[in-house]
Amino acid sequence: MKNLTLAILFLWMCAARALSQQPAKSAAGDSSGSTGCAPAAFLILESGKLAGVDWVETHAGQVHSRSVLTQSRVINATIDLRSDQTAVRSSVILSIAGGESEKPKTRDLGEGAIYWSDMIVSSLEQALARARVLDQASSKIPAASLYSDSRGEALVERLDNTNWVVSYHSKRYEVLTDAQGCMLAATLPEHGVVIERRAQFRADEYPLWAPYAAPPDGAYRAEDVTIHAPQGHVLAGTLTTPARPNGKLPAAVLITGLGPSERNGGQPPWMPLRDLADALTRAGIAVLRVDDRGVGKSTGDHAPSTTFDEADDVQTEVAWLRSRPGIDPKRIVLVGYSEGGLIAPMVAAKDRSIAAIVTLAGPGTAGPDLARYQISQAVERDPSIPQSEREKEIAKQLAEDMTPRERVFLTIDPLQFARQVHCPALILQGAADLNVPLRSAERLAGAMRSNGNSDVTVRTFPGVSHSLLPDPNGLASGWILLPAFWTSPQLLDEMARWAAGKLVTGGAY
Repeated sequence: MKNLTLAILFLWMCAARALSQQPAKSAAGDSSGSTGCAPAAFLILESGKLAGVDWVETHAGQVHSRSVLTQSRVINATIDLRSDQTAVRSSVILSIAGGESEKPKTRDLGEGAIYWSDMIVSSLEQALARARVLDQASSKIPAASLYSDSRGEALVERLDNTNWVVSYHSKRYEVLTDAQGCMLAATLPEHGVVIERRAQFRADEYPLWAPYAAPPDGAYRAEDVTIHAPQGHVLAGTLTTPARPNGKLPAAVLITGLGPSERNGGQPPWMPLRDLADALTRAGIAVLRVDDRGVGKSTGDHAPSTTFDEADDVQTEVAWLRSRPGIDPKRIVLVGYSEGGLIAPMVAAKDRSIAAIVTLAGPGTAGPDLARYQISQAVERDPSIPQSEREKEIAKQLAEDMTPRERVFLTIDPLQFARQVHCPALILQGAADLNVPLRSAERLAGAMRSNGNSDVTVRTFPGVSHSLLPDPNGLASGWILLPAFWTSPQLLDEMARWAAGKLVTGGAY
């Protein structure tokens, strides 16, 4: 059952599209192709946190963009433009910090379209440049992909000479320009995203950060580790520890979701488990995150593994941490995302020495209910499926073949294990989650409290989806259509503050 998977599908490569710049000179529209916009850097701020930078310059009908997202994904794009501000052809080079660049991807973008990429925010400026040529109060502008033959349509509305609204992929950007059409700022109010133009912003002010490495600011260390499981496979991962530990450290084990996941929970720019590890390590807690068995550098076979097998792997990771000289074996917290939010209570129910657990978007309803919820939410929001056919489509998807893991997952009652959790628990849930019903959070908390556990905290975050990103649209794959990819800063702050309060000696962090 393909739609059952709680792990977000890593679709970003096929969804990356285009960039832009080069507005016309006059508000009435100028098809000469000239531009009055100087080279600039567009800073992408998510709830005040710098989430990316797009450096852009235009010369002789050609736009060059270097977009860096979450300090790890780099998109270098060159686009040739016609004088009417439509796109001719593109060349894109993708890379990840610390890795080799991929071969250039070149495309002929056809006739009559701008290029657009949700991940390259200066695309907004290009949409405005084309709208100024068309010189209408409202313009529907074809937008070409850099990676496929697909096209979308951007709606550009001119409010006055410097205020615009650009709508694309269910997002509504409010854009401010100068009188020449150069973008000064843009906002996605419902997402908490602000885009600001800077005349000068050096690359070393936003240094690259390899996905498994220590951060560039040196706040903590990162070590590659291998853990031998009793079943014979080897788990490979990353252990992060504060740069200046004060005695033995508390530690966290991060637990991935249902699909095959490497240690960061996703590929750049979306890496929720790295964000969790970063927040916890900065709060004074050592953090272990590993590739699932049979994924990345871990050995074994993921295909036949079940939720119970991953719970066994988590117990192996806990035992390994307890054996480390610098770790306090009595202060270990489990932090589970999605299916990991089920596994954390499973392990804590069995191991009374676990100090605390955190669940993020963890299921609190029976498997069949969860499957119907996920599928129905996706079908109801798919405009290509007629209303009269939706119930039939839901039934069809529910009847699809399942993996062994999905079949086992559907048999598990999360509340059975939640009732056996006696350690402090923090339950975090995004209110825009369309994979796990919002009621899951209080159902889990109620089950934990029913057996006398009084230290249970629930927090929900408006506008946060299952991806843990600020995304009120909520669909599982919607993150690929966003311009910013840090895990919700409010969620990270709440988790780190709670964990430090429970585990860090003296509350020094």
